[in-house]
This record gives sequence, C-alpha cells and structure tokens, in this order.
Amino acid sequence: MRITGNIISGIILLIVGFVLLLTNFLGIKVNFFRLFPGTALLILGIVILFGQLGGRDELIFARKKIDLSEPFREKNIIFAEGMMDLNDLKYSGASEKIKLNVIFGSVRLILNPDIPSVVHASSVFGSASLPGQSVTPIGSAEYRTGDIQPGIPYLDIEANVIFGQLKVVKP
Repeated sequence: MRITGNIISGIILLIVGFVLLLTNFLGIKVNFFRLFPGTALLILGIVILFGQLGGRDELIFARKKIDLSEPFREKNIIFAEGMMDLNDLKYSGASEKIKLNVIFGSVRLILNPDIPSVVHASSVFGSASLPGQSVTPIGSAEYRTGDIQPGIPYLDIEANVIFGQLKVVKP
C-alpha cells in the first residue's frame, strides 16, 4: 500500500478527533462546543481516508467524471466538482428524465448533438450558464437542442443549482 498525503492527513485528523472526543467523554462536563470539533475532525478524517461519502448517485467532496453507464434518475453533486458528458449516455430512444442537483459545487454538462434534449436550469444564489444565456443569482432558463416535437422522445434534463455553478456546453 502506497502512503499518500491523503492517508497521512486523514490519519492525523482521525487521531486529533479521537483525542478531542476522549477528553470530552472522560471529563466530567459534557460541552457541545468541545464535542463538535472532535466529531467534525473525525468525520473529515474518515472522508479523506475512504474517498467520498454517499452512494453511486451522489458525488460528495470529490472531483470526477460522472458515470453514465449505469441507469439513474437523479445525481447529486455536493461540495464537489463533476463533469457529465452525454456523449457517454446509452440513449434508448425513449423519453428519459435526468435530475441534476448541484449544491455548493460545480458541474460541466456536455450535450450530445445526436440526442434531442431540453435543459431546464434553475439557480438559487448560484450560476447556471447555458449556451447563449445565463442565470444568476436567482431564476430559471430553458435550452433546447435537436428537433423536439410532440410525440417524439427526447432527453429531459432538470438542473437545480444552489450556491453552485452549472455550465452547459454544446459540442
């Protein structure tokens, strides 16, 4: 096993968190303000050691490309940076809906010109940048790509940005 800076800093934070928690529990008084920093450092150490929190539909405290090979309905990007390339999406030809929530993070969404898509972007104290328009700090916008007609399937993308950034790019 290769020891990296993440492992060393995670171990240090774990030790400091355990020490703070032990001094709090072995003492007579229980003070929230002494308990909170120990718990926060313990959780931060575990996150640094094991990579990320959340399941396969969440991206938390990380920076990576979002995997579109597995089926999903909703992706949450929280305190993270992600990239979603719709060229990697296996589009079945039926209408599909993707919900993308960005909270204190940033996402770059690359559209596929072969898939007709509608992007509904809303922003609350964040920034949503669509081709030809942007939404800051509060508001919503819509962007369409491809030939979208009633009865023809398309990809419906709902993007919600809260204190974050979304950039939609057409190839």
